Amino acid sequence: MESQLVNNEVSGEAAPAEPPSVRPRVLPSGRSVVLKIGDDCEDLEVRSPGGDVEVRITLTDQGAVVSLRGGRLQMESAGEVTLNCRRLEVVTTEGTALGSAGDVLITGRSMRVQAENDIHMNGGVIHLNC
Repeated sequence: MESQLVNNEVSGEAAPAEPPSVRPRVLPSGRSVVLKIGDDCEDLEVRSPGGDVEVRITLTDQGAVVSLRGGRLQMESAGEVTLNCRRLEVVTTEGTALGSAGDVLITGRSMRVQAENDIHMNGGVIHLNC
């Protein structure tokens, strides 16, 4: 099979063609964008200069799956951020902080709080069973 050449859109250099199922493009930062096309899914990956996957978007028949890996994840919105899902799980290794300049409302069928040490509740008035 002959090796075909494709044009690298960033550098303009000719490079050996990858199989049609894998299409990498090198960015000026050294990162690369890779498009993988498989039988049952399509992946769009952003890789670090060392080749580690930092962002992956997988398109499947069941919908898109977004995976992020990095030193820090930051989201900022001038408006609302909404998460709608069947189940939400947050796991941290050092600590968790939830803060609001406004009211905080938590609703559900039941609520369980478990701590290895004391639980502290500070407020002007604490209402229980009201």
